Amino acid sequence: MSNINSKILSLIETSIKQGNADINKFALNLIKNIKKIISPNDFQNLVEKNLSDKKIYFIRHAESLHNVLEQKYAYKEEMEKWNVLDPKLTEKGIQQTNHTIEKIKESGINFEAVFVSPLSRTIQTYFLIEKELNKEAKIFVTDFARELMSYLDKNKGKKLSLLKEEYKNTKLNFEYMTKEFWWFDLGQNKDNEYEGIDFSLRLQLFALWLAFRPEKNMLIISHSHVFIEMQDSEGILNADMVKMYNKYLIINIVSLMKISDKK
Repeated sequence: MSNINSKILSLIETSIKQGNADINKFALNLIKNIKKIISPNDFQNLVEKNLSDKKIYFIRHAESLHNVLEQKYAYKEEMEKWNVLDPKLTEKGIQQTNHTIEKIKESGINFEAVFVSPLSRTIQTYFLIEKELNKEAKIFVTDFARELMSYLDKNKGKKLSLLKEEYKNTKLNFEYMTKEFWWFDLGQNKDNEYEGIDFSLRLQLFALWLAFRPEKNMLIISHSHVFIEMQDSEGILNADMVKMYNKYLIINIVSLMKISDKK
């Protein structure tokens, strides 16, 4: 890894570990620091170079309880019947991961790093396919990969301290999570029911992190809305795995360099 790549990665990961409740301030400070060591044009060239030889795949979690209940009950009128807290996989979802395993085998990729959303349905999906992954792979649980946050219980999970305790004897690495209550807090955003533009910014920063990680083959285990936003796509089926188009990641990352110009 080149010296400039190492410096930028250090800035990114130091910023993540320091944490910041305001994603906009987080992004502004990070990009200002990156601009001190590289010009926007050189940054774009470096991002394109870094991603040119990376293979990034995306797995959507297998079917979970809320996927079934949302189809059965009316969205708003019967919300109490389907808006379950941090839903786990259904029996069908557990079986669906056999399809995921076949897709991993077909890809022939030895993933060096895996990034997992901290919600139960994605962590459960990871453990069901773990045996097919590279035993040396680094497994990062990150709230950068969490679902589009809202007031809905289905997108709220376990506190960070509980996650660390539950999975302390596994390969799951929580070093890049800092917030005990890492999900969206409606109380801090009283005018919005959803994460809104912060969701797009979060995923731009996630793509930035991926671009400067040293690994060449990476896997994301996350959610439909995350895939849609990162790939300008219509969506992805439960338990499916697809290769991401790096051109969309580049567009998202490069647009970050305009943030401080607007402030």
